[in-house]
Amino acid sequence: MEQYFAKSNPPVRNQTHLQKVSVFAAQYGREIGQEEMARIAGLFHDFGKNGERFTGVLQGIRRNIDHALPGAAFLYTALRLNSRETLREKYGPILEAISAHHDGLQSLDCLEPYLIQALTNPSDIVCPSGKTAALSGPAEYENAAQAFLRDFPGYKFPKLPAAEAASNLEAMLDSRMLLSCLVDADYTVSALDTDPDYLQKSSGSHLDAEQALIRLYAHRLAISQDSKADRELNARRDQVFFRCGELGQLPPGLFSMTAPTGIGKTLAMLHFALRHCQANQMRRIIVVLPFLTLAEQSEKEYRKIIPDLLVDHSQSRMPEDMRELAARWDAPVMITTSVRFFESLFSDRPTDCRKLHNIAGSIILFDEAQSLPAVLAPATIQAVQRLCRKYRCSMVFSTATQPDFSALPGTVWQPTELIADVEPLYRAMRRTNVEWRLQQGTPLSQIAEQMSGLGNVCTIVNLRRHARSLFAELQERCSGEGLYLLSNDLCPTHRLAVVEEIKHRRMNGQPCRVVATQCIEAGVDLDFDVLYRALAPLEAIIQAAGRCNRNGRLPGGGRVVVFEPDEAGNLYPGPSYEHAASIVKTLLSRSDLDLNSPAQIQAYYQELYRDLHEDGELQRAMEAKDYPSVARAYRLITKQGVHVIVPWQGALTQFEEIRREALDHGLTAGLLRESAPLTVSCFEREWVEQHATPLYFAGKAFREKTESGYYVLNIGHETSYDAVTGLKIDSNLPELYMV
Repeated sequence: MEQYFAKSNPPVRNQTHLQKVSVFAAQYGREIGQEEMARIAGLFHDFGKNGERFTGVLQGIRRNIDHALPGAAFLYTALRLNSRETLREKYGPILEAISAHHDGLQSLDCLEPYLIQALTNPSDIVCPSGKTAALSGPAEYENAAQAFLRDFPGYKFPKLPAAEAASNLEAMLDSRMLLSCLVDADYTVSALDTDPDYLQKSSGSHLDAEQALIRLYAHRLAISQDSKADRELNARRDQVFFRCGELGQLPPGLFSMTAPTGIGKTLAMLHFALRHCQANQMRRIIVVLPFLTLAEQSEKEYRKIIPDLLVDHSQSRMPEDMRELAARWDAPVMITTSVRFFESLFSDRPTDCRKLHNIAGSIILFDEAQSLPAVLAPATIQAVQRLCRKYRCSMVFSTATQPDFSALPGTVWQPTELIADVEPLYRAMRRTNVEWRLQQGTPLSQIAEQMSGLGNVCTIVNLRRHARSLFAELQERCSGEGLYLLSNDLCPTHRLAVVEEIKHRRMNGQPCRVVATQCIEAGVDLDFDVLYRALAPLEAIIQAAGRCNRNGRLPGGGRVVVFEPDEAGNLYPGPSYEHAASIVKTLLSRSDLDLNSPAQIQAYYQELYRDLHEDGELQRAMEAKDYPSVARAYRLITKQGVHVIVPWQGALTQFEEIRREALDHGLTAGLLRESAPLTVSCFEREWVEQHATPLYFAGKAFREKTESGYYVLNIGHETSYDAVTGLKIDSNLPELYMV
């Protein structure tokens, strides 16, 4: 059908949607170096609407019609005079993006039989999406081509540059980036049709690094003046902060920042990022955090410096018709979770991919980098390196326990380290003395007895079940105020309130005895004299120790006790966690283990990674270039719970309003954002179904009862959420491998 492009036809009609999508797609494509490819995708993405089946959709008499695959099919046959290699390498990403812009990515290998069948078979064709192709057979494509050429007479394809060599992982990321341009352009133009101010509402202001730096320096000065830390510690923090600012002048690339806990990495990284943006004209800063609790804390800190900060850490998966939930990430500074960021790089869904083109030209700060699952690390590192090389990103992997990713088989890991000669810094920051109590198990009742005799103490355990049990034991031994439980049984707003109350009591010299899970190990600025830690991976133990004598107040150092609970059942939240904890015991059997030695931390990771292989399912899916299988295999959190909206006593009116609206009309994007501070993740589904009502997405999904994975506590069951311990899970339910 390439002959159609040489015909002369009547003047162009006012095809505003196609023209605008093509223009917007090209504009977004320019940001990622794929301007003409994106323009072509925008021009042909709705080609399948030129037929009777799609007219039936508009008239309401047809459903489940796929107009995307015919656009790819028409482009496929129009390009057939190209060599197969050129077709696949130059135009393959365009064909994949066009066919995917509503229902998800498929490889050209998967699409090709459908494309050929749609072009040659006049019968109804079922697409990979499960829908019927909007066009089928030569006659329908010829009629559609004539309609297209009336709008775009004499169209000629632009000359595309030669495709660069790329692995399957890299090529798939490139296709996702192109899909991002098309999807964002399509959504944007549709939104502009009904709301001329849509772009102003969905786009953030430009990054004003100079003003942000002024606010950063003022904020940090205020912190220094109020600091109760000793003078030497503050001097070390100054050293790291200003060192990172100086290195902001470096060109874009891959960086690591290895520094002990309590050194002020959060503000030091921001200093580097703002200076880096100034020096390299970078568009935005993206802060990627592994835990919602850390995101909550960081948002509070960053918003003092970046008032128009965007926060996007929804982990829910929406139906395709809930497109308003697809954040564009067009903001100068934003915070998101590692689930949201990394899983989007491996997703097959248009709504997940929409934001990807806005990552280009950004500096990405990945805090607590040790949280990246080892089995996903090789693929993740390759994707990050592609972002840095091709899409002009910079990325900083920051942590006190920097993983040695070079020890992973087949992984190239050569970042520029921002903190040179870290050994002296770790020695200077030594603030604790560690007691390894691992010769035999220690009952939680014994830990409770010891905690009851101390005034400023915290115990961190691996499981919520252990936290509940230990807290109950402690309540039996201690009366009055000053007892706290911090776990993911508490909703985010409740946790933050408890943390603030603990800080307030400590400022007034009042006793605090805290039982917690891993939710306080990263980013929570609490300071205890004594800290007990159930045996865990080395990085978790080091993070926990960072909550002990955090500000160097105790001349002889704080006391950290690592113990193995003498309790029935599972002691760990999963096999990989247990394996990493066993390596700690193995290293201890050989020699003493120093938490302040980067060399020993490196030795731990080398031992951990020595026999580790990349996730087999993910590797096979990438070798087959199977987008849906890759998306299923790349999961940072493998066991998903359900989400329960709870009545925390500090927001009862808000809870009632959310419950009424959700039950009457379904969940919307705004309602999910409003309910996030009152939402608890729960893995005991049987208990949830006894005490809560499932919620459904709004709109068509509400009528069809499309489950959301969200629940709200039933009327009369409000006492199932306790003002102290949070969600009250029955102890007789089956034990689960979850924290």
